[in-house]
Amino acid sequence: MLVKKRIDYYPITIIFLVFGIDLVIFLFSPSVLLSIFWLLVSLNIKGWICSWNHNHQHSNFFTVPWANRLLELVMGLHTGIVGEAWVLHHTLGHHVNYLNQSKDESAWKTPRGRLMSRLEYTLKVGLMAYPIALSVGARHRRSRNKLIQNMLLTGVVLGILFSINWVNTLILFVVPMVGLVFGVVYVTYDHHAGLDQQDPYQASYNVTDRWYNLFTCNLGYHTAHHLQCGRHWSQLPELHEEIKERIPAHLYREAGFPFSLMTKIEQGFSQNIRAAFRF
Repeated sequence: MLVKKRIDYYPITIIFLVFGIDLVIFLFSPSVLLSIFWLLVSLNIKGWICSWNHNHQHSNFFTVPWANRLLELVMGLHTGIVGEAWVLHHTLGHHVNYLNQSKDESAWKTPRGRLMSRLEYTLKVGLMAYPIALSVGARHRRSRNKLIQNMLLTGVVLGILFSINWVNTLILFVVPMVGLVFGVVYVTYDHHAGLDQQDPYQASYNVTDRWYNLFTCNLGYHTAHHLQCGRHWSQLPELHEEIKERIPAHLYREAGFPFSLMTKIEQGFSQNIRAAFRF
């Protein structure tokens, strides 16, 4: 079978569908306004792809290397986070050191122990993402070599796209790539900031909202993810059920917009259906 788990066809299909639309608009858009419109429409979807990229780097979706490399190239052009960047900065870096703010690659504390603001954290971690990934790679040279290869390949592809249509390349690829590198850091501030703990059950915030976890492939079960980061994303709700009694109540957060709105709409719809059947 080409994929490890059939459920991975869900993110894979959307990733390649969005990339296909990118290419169609890139090649055939009659106006730059259409490109800008698609940029705005697709940006949120590509934000979800950031979380799928994260999951893929922990547990590759495909069973064959060439398919994983192709998927990583596409996700890199979507999100600005190329193949192996998550592995080095996040899996081999942050996951190893997140309980120690003096070593954490995604540290939310300054060296003097001050809690960074969200903006400060976003700028610092975002700007240093690739230098830190390469630095972690000094201890994992095979992975670093793959990262460098992926960076070069992505650069070549962007160069080809620029030679064809530089305006559409900026709008459809470069702007989302740069924006989402910082966007994903901005969002990850909510995962650990302020939790200076040695107990892994108290070191992460969790979101159990159904819609949030549908669109992020269970990123909300963050404590479970840190306990077993190699576990497939589809299995995280099951693991969360096993450990949820050990997670303090204050470490559960609301999903926020637009997921909170989706939940309210769903609840209202369910109430109307139940009311209709009572008559």
